[in-house]
Amino acid sequence: MTRFNRREFLKTLATGSAALLALRFTSGCEFVDVETFGTAGATPFVTPQDDGVWFWQSGNSIAKEDAPDIAADDWRLTITTGDQELGALTYQQLRELGAEGEELTYFKTLRCVFSLNLGPLLTSLIANGLFTGVPLAAVLDAIAIPQDAVKIRTFGADGFTSNIPLERLTSEDQLPVMLAYELNGEPLSRLRGGPVRLIIPEMWGYKNMKWLERLDFTASDEAFGVYETVRFRGVESIDAPGKMALANHTITLAGRSATLEGPDVTIVGVAVSGDAAITEVRFSVDDGPEEQADLLGDDADEVRQSLSPALQTLMADAAQSDDEWPLPNVWVRWSATLEGLSPGSHTLTVRAFDSQGRAQQLDTGDPLTVAQAVRVPFEISG
Repeated sequence: MTRFNRREFLKTLATGSAALLALRFTSGCEFVDVETFGTAGATPFVTPQDDGVWFWQSGNSIAKEDAPDIAADDWRLTITTGDQELGALTYQQLRELGAEGEELTYFKTLRCVFSLNLGPLLTSLIANGLFTGVPLAAVLDAIAIPQDAVKIRTFGADGFTSNIPLERLTSEDQLPVMLAYELNGEPLSRLRGGPVRLIIPEMWGYKNMKWLERLDFTASDEAFGVYETVRFRGVESIDAPGKMALANHTITLAGRSATLEGPDVTIVGVAVSGDAAITEVRFSVDDGPEEQADLLGDDADEVRQSLSPALQTLMADAAQSDDEWPLPNVWVRWSATLEGLSPGSHTLTVRAFDSQGRAQQLDTGDPLTVAQAVRVPFEISG
């Protein structure tokens, strides 16, 4: 990829070559429209990790059949600083740490950076689950971390690379970075990055390294990683802090033109913000006044009732069990009824707001910081 600044990147995607560029970026993706998760847009709060339901994405554009296939007993995490090995960890040792009281569980909405509003299919790369594992900080307690280290470079068994700021490990304002080995109470599957992957609550999917095999402490603050230095080279927010943008996905219309029966139409969707909670979703038709959508399952009791008994138990033990809902880094479902629509073409605008006071803008020119609001043309049958 040639060097783009953010506005040039957006402008290129808006041209006739957008589809070819998007395909080049997203080879290795398997698009899963979230409306297929349930009937009438009844998207479950927790996405099953089953293949074909939870989205598949490969940072190195590999096919699913070529994904690393690592047995739990063969997994080993090597911790280095340059050529010097600082320590190592086996799967059994990681599970023992969990059994000794270090284990934690939390909800995480995993969202691919390609799920930005760059095209109707790209919005499907998003899912939500209960991840279980051990905080990375607990694993590193016995490691002599170099005093000059500022970043941890991360390496996956598929050759994908990325990094996380070292200071993120000591943050007390956010849930901890996790070495996850379970998703929704089940062992992390091969295609979800098992047996062990990184989970970082507020960050894009590419920072949540699949098939994690090495951590390298470095004193260099330079950008590092496949996305950071190759695919999105020159886009500062892709490297640090790498937080998910505030975004909304309208499930019913799936981000594309649709013919719907009128005059009253109910639409549903999901909204998420990387380091904040969704507080409100507003919609308007044909640039009219904004109205407030209803947030669905936006409190713990409603979500708990929608889960299986096993997941209810897991949720009760989650780190967020006593937190106020909606939760930061976790999607919120919403619903809105468009009333009295006349036959013909209409334009729907939907935008989300979060607890940091941010609102989706109609045109930011910067798709990697604040996503554009959804503007969907549709028709009402006469």
